Amino acid sequence: MKRPPKPQEERQVMANVAIQHDVCDIASGSKLRAARFDFDEGGPDAAIELSAPRSCQTDLDYMEEDDGHTYPEGGLDAWLVTFGSFLGIFPTWGLYFSAGVIQTYIASNQLAQVSTSTISWIFSLYNFFMLGSSVLSGLYFDVHGVRKPVLLGSALFLAGSFVLGNCSKVWHFLLCFSCLNGIGTGVLTAPLLGVVCHYFSRKRATATALAINGGSIGGVVYPLLLRSLYNKIGYSWTMRIMAFIALALLVASACLVKEDVSKLAPPSNTTASAKPREKTTPLSLLRDLARYILQSFDHKALSDPRFLFCTLGTCFAELSTGATLTYLASYCTDVGYSENDSFLVVTVLNALSIAGGYFYGYLADCFAGRFNVMVVINVCLGILPLALWLPFGQKKSAVMLAFAALYGFFYGSLLNLAPVCCGQICRTDQFGTRYSTMYFLVGLTFLAGIPITGAIIGDGTLTHYRRAIIFISTMAIVSGVFFFISKVFSVRCYALKSEQRQTHESLLKSSYKLTIKRF
Repeated sequence: MKRPPKPQEERQVMANVAIQHDVCDIASGSKLRAARFDFDEGGPDAAIELSAPRSCQTDLDYMEEDDGHTYPEGGLDAWLVTFGSFLGIFPTWGLYFSAGVIQTYIASNQLAQVSTSTISWIFSLYNFFMLGSSVLSGLYFDVHGVRKPVLLGSALFLAGSFVLGNCSKVWHFLLCFSCLNGIGTGVLTAPLLGVVCHYFSRKRATATALAINGGSIGGVVYPLLLRSLYNKIGYSWTMRIMAFIALALLVASACLVKEDVSKLAPPSNTTASAKPREKTTPLSLLRDLARYILQSFDHKALSDPRFLFCTLGTCFAELSTGATLTYLASYCTDVGYSENDSFLVVTVLNALSIAGGYFYGYLADCFAGRFNVMVVINVCLGILPLALWLPFGQKKSAVMLAFAALYGFFYGSLLNLAPVCCGQICRTDQFGTRYSTMYFLVGLTFLAGIPITGAIIGDGTLTHYRRAIIFISTMAIVSGVFFFISKVFSVRCYALKSEQRQTHESLLKSSYKLTIKRF
């Protein structure tokens, strides 16, 4: 039997209070959790939830429900898993951040007679496979855990690393570096980041920062080792030593990471029934692989505006920062800086990204909220090139060092918070699939966007570089807008009556679907 409705005045006061709290939380990231007044379909109910102030995770009100899972938020097992992820990301993403040093060396030695545009395709394909190959392991991790994807990714990455020292032709580098190293890194990334989400919720941004900063530290250590070893022992043995370092780190990582079995997805809900076959043929294996990849790419998730705009924001943000990292060293060289100054600029950027990753991860967890931080840092990543790089980059190396330091400080948080924002709007047992879907699209964006930036730069004149800087800044600001839209779609208006809330949501969804159909 339904209870009689409350007086009109009381309902109005309750709605005003709730709306005021929600608006404050959206606009300023207040530490006070919004007062919630839940109404059932028959009208306003008496259930009122007033939560005490909290010191952590201001935007968890908009987090996807997680079916009652509990998270240790620390402890020996959780931090050992995080450290294992750190060890696995150190050599794989460290190679990614060192790609510029490798590109410079092979362009002057093994591939000295090859055009710059041809060499650039080696690294464009590497970026695509590295970012997009998570689709091969994300779904499997969600259902079966971390062990087999980590072993497969490690085997591919190590195979490419050990053979890389013997490469001397374009197709050698395409096979070993672009394919084996790129796919191996992509297969490893989804489970290594996803397993951290099994142990942390409120501290997820901080824990993810600890794991991903393994790549940032590798991006500082690897270039120093490469530049030192090239002259002492030659390219071939330098690559082999880097491969042995990767072998030790990946073995340690495989021993430390382990999933929380209670947070794995039920196989029947995510994969097709796997009945034993009487006969296995190469054609059937290819058919099964194609079916698995289609299931791994969660195209239905793109109908959720929260995930769609989060993915678009990540694509534009990664394109902006990726283009900066790709062409920053060549810009310094083309405007007249020495090779040492160019190398120092890139090293400073990578070093400051470590500090920025930790700082903004903690800030997002404990004070401002993950989406709020992502909006701010992307706007800052758009303003900084316009304020420092564009007008003053060619004049003084000190200005470029200052720009690299500030840019790196903001850039580090982007690496950490993009997967955390993805995890905030999906269940833990969906993270691997959602993350791999997101970064497959990021990989496609890289595949098209980096050559477009190169075409804008053209012959490398200062005027063309300035056009590329404006393009890079625009992408970053657009990314901030997309993250803000994703945050808006994530906010729930708890104070509205059910009829009003349904009308409000239906209007948003109808507008969203109409817009999508037009494109």
